[in-house]
Amino acid sequence: MNKIVSHNIRTIREMKNLTRDFVAGELEMTYSGYGKIERGEIDITISKISKLADIFGISISDLLFFDVSYFFNNDAEEKIDDQLRIVGSNSDVKTLRISSSKLMDFQSKKLKNRV
Repeated sequence: MNKIVSHNIRTIREMKNLTRDFVAGELEMTYSGYGKIERGEIDITISKISKLADIFGISISDLLFFDVSYFFNNDAEEKIDDQLRIVGSNSDVKTLRISSSKLMDFQSKKLKNRV
């Protein structure tokens, strides 16, 4: 699990265009100490995970269970599958309907994650 979280931290930091120096400073750590977190060489505390989520502007669960496809909308339909209904389908085409309130919830969550 530690390697997965470390990989998530590095990926999100890079996607947010943040430097290691900046994140290390926000965590009140040295550059090399923060590098060990990203490489999975040391265990990370819950308080550091919480602080990283704040720095990145995402939730703790988004940090722990990060899925890059969610950011690029490749598999967004699968992420909200339980909120979608297949209206009509044949072998080639599926029409999806989603209530406008559910769509707004999904879009606002994506916007919050990008800030």
